[in-house]
Amino acid sequence: MHLTRRSSLLFGSFTVFWAIVILVLSTMPGKQLPQIPWLMTPDKFGHAAVYAVLTIGLYGTLRTWIVPRTSAYLTAAALAATYGISMEVVQFLFFPGRYFEFWDIVANIIGAFLALLVLKLINY
Repeated sequence: MHLTRRSSLLFGSFTVFWAIVILVLSTMPGKQLPQIPWLMTPDKFGHAAVYAVLTIGLYGTLRTWIVPRTSAYLTAAALAATYGISMEVVQFLFFPGRYFEFWDIVANIIGAFLALLVLKLINY
């Protein structure tokens, strides 16, 4: 299914909005969430969910411009993962009280690739 340019504009607007939401959340003063040692922490589930939504938005935007579905999948996941890594670096460099966390990056990447799995399962 080839999305119309209008759909791309809607996806694009949503994706830019969502990226700004991530930026704001990433630069706010942090608060420790409860730790569950035998499970992924709630914070990591949040990271995965937020970056899954970003990936779906990026895919919807790119699908209009990059015709092969596989290219749009991979590009959306790569852009979301890169944004996630960038946000961790920005936190470390510019925001006292926020920290660079390797496991946040892992959660961001897992979220991006889970979004691809969902997109494939619904054949979008």
